[in-house]
Amino acid sequence: MKILVTAALPYANNELHIGHFRSTYIIADVYARLHRALGDDVVFICGTDEHGTPISLRAIKEGVSPIEITTKYYELDKKVFKDTEISFDYFGRTTSKEHEELVQWFFLELLKKGFITTKKTQQPYCEYDKRFLPDRYVRGTCKYCGYPDAKGDECDNCGRVLAQGDLLNPVCAICGKPTTIRETENWYFDLEKFHKELQAWIENSENLFPLYGKKYLLTQFLSKPLESFGITRDLEWGVPVPLQEAKGKVFYVWFDAPIGYVSFLKEYCDKNGCSWKDFWQNKDSKIVHFIGRNIIYHHGLFWPSMLLGVGLNLPTNIVAAGLLNLSGKKMAKSSGWMIKAQDFVKVLNNDYLRYYLIIAAPLEEDLDFKLEDFQKRVNGDLVDSLGNFVHRTLHFIYTKFNGEIPTPSNLSDDDKALINQIEQVKEKVISSIDSFEYRAGLDALISLARNGNKYLTKNAPWELVQKDLERAKTVLFVCAQLVKALALLSTPYLPGFSRSVWQLLTGQTSLPQRPFEELKTTLEGTKILEPKPVFQKIDDKTIKTLLPVETQKTQVTLQDFQKLDIRVAQVLEASKIPNSKKLLKLTVKIGNEIKTIVSGIADQYEPQSLIGKKIVVLNNLQPAEFMGVKSEAMLLAAEDNGSVSLLTVMRDIADGSPVH
Repeated sequence: MKILVTAALPYANNELHIGHFRSTYIIADVYARLHRALGDDVVFICGTDEHGTPISLRAIKEGVSPIEITTKYYELDKKVFKDTEISFDYFGRTTSKEHEELVQWFFLELLKKGFITTKKTQQPYCEYDKRFLPDRYVRGTCKYCGYPDAKGDECDNCGRVLAQGDLLNPVCAICGKPTTIRETENWYFDLEKFHKELQAWIENSENLFPLYGKKYLLTQFLSKPLESFGITRDLEWGVPVPLQEAKGKVFYVWFDAPIGYVSFLKEYCDKNGCSWKDFWQNKDSKIVHFIGRNIIYHHGLFWPSMLLGVGLNLPTNIVAAGLLNLSGKKMAKSSGWMIKAQDFVKVLNNDYLRYYLIIAAPLEEDLDFKLEDFQKRVNGDLVDSLGNFVHRTLHFIYTKFNGEIPTPSNLSDDDKALINQIEQVKEKVISSIDSFEYRAGLDALISLARNGNKYLTKNAPWELVQKDLERAKTVLFVCAQLVKALALLSTPYLPGFSRSVWQLLTGQTSLPQRPFEELKTTLEGTKILEPKPVFQKIDDKTIKTLLPVETQKTQVTLQDFQKLDIRVAQVLEASKIPNSKKLLKLTVKIGNEIKTIVSGIADQYEPQSLIGKKIVVLNNLQPAEFMGVKSEAMLLAAEDNGSVSLLTVMRDIADGSPVH
């Protein structure tokens, strides 16, 4: 069977953390590896999502081109996927020429069939920068919660999706100047025209949403008319809209990015002599999307409508796994509360991460990554059970039988019962992965290793070699068969372990293309390599290196904190310091005091936009001089990947008020 496996496209503006691997990449990889092992014609694709306002806005602020930013993260993502053994057949980019052409083809097809209309709307505009301000190009105060630095499309504080008019006192995110409103025309995709087809598809498709999504989409969206979806933006960065009257407009990233599932496959097939249509137009093929739960709307309604509109196959499964928290807190790039995937594989075996993220909770549930539990499970299950059984068996064969797997004599009922478990575990692995209940199959593998350890201890071949050599050979033969089975059956879950053990057994550095077919073969007479432990225990010191940087800082006492005089200040004057690209000079009022502050925020804020603002400052910092200007306090700000936001107060409060 032809199976297209896709993983949600990582957005090319930051490094990936282990939460992305739990919700999407590891579970997609397990599925792809299983079906390759079963002999299916699998193509596993992904690529970087490189358009949208966050990237273009960041490029403006950093004074670089968007392609410089996306190229950096494309290369970083490729490396981390290689290091974590995510076995993509192709990893593309939405900035490729092929992708651009296919996006424009989708649009023109949908337009020709009457599924796209135009609408004039009022949008924020910056008179200073002479540009419309879509989505995150606008900042302001959230009208729902009062958060003063909400983005144009969402509020980080209350989590609401924001629409035009939901920001109070909106300013341009580039220059900080107040926005105006102008009329603009954009193109909209009429989702309601697909309402009936979507509802029937979701209600009647078996196992379409095996983990999450069906009830949510039916009750939250399909119980009422679907709103048209704006698919173009007034931006320079993106795939251009191929109409003369749409000059200066590009496609919205959620129209552009999902088409990568088709364009990347097409690019792969162009290089490998296959046809993308064999997957997207062949009714006997399967298409399996792996995504994070937070993008279920786009993949469950918007993307299928696009496919219906151009006549391509709908997905067979949309697998939306739960999220990953870290020690009880949501992982977030902005706060640094995360473990980057690249940092993990620098210090620990990649199989440890794959194992824990699958075994610790069902895929449909959110998982709290607790370092102590992670350490305990890896040391107990992988090291003491799976790794220990493999090493005990191979070490004994290497030292007592000259490294040659012995030929058995008559098998006892216990021997046969243990060997028969191999077939049972194989079926469990296949059925659990195919039903997206991954941990049942992985648990069966660990149980098989535990049973092998019990069998080895019960039969004690180290004693048998002295009194019954033939029986000792049989016991070691049975154990070797189990070791081989564990290596082969672990292929989808633990590729590093599988490859290492297979090499110890056979000397071959690559696993068989169809590893499950090797289960019935026997290895008597095979010379093994000198065994070394395949897993090492995780010690406390190593665990501490995984902690996010913010948790490794020295703790301070309440008395230490009380030494800081943090106050609310009002900005009276603001100006750039001559001959400096980054420094601003602020004159602030802190109660009865007037002070000067020098701060490196000139590339983030226009001086005029700060006058009158209430900010938060450290008032008792020792004065310092910058470019001849004495700074008598320090303003406080948050920073996320080079983007700075000044701390302020949510309600009007007198300057000089203490901050506790």
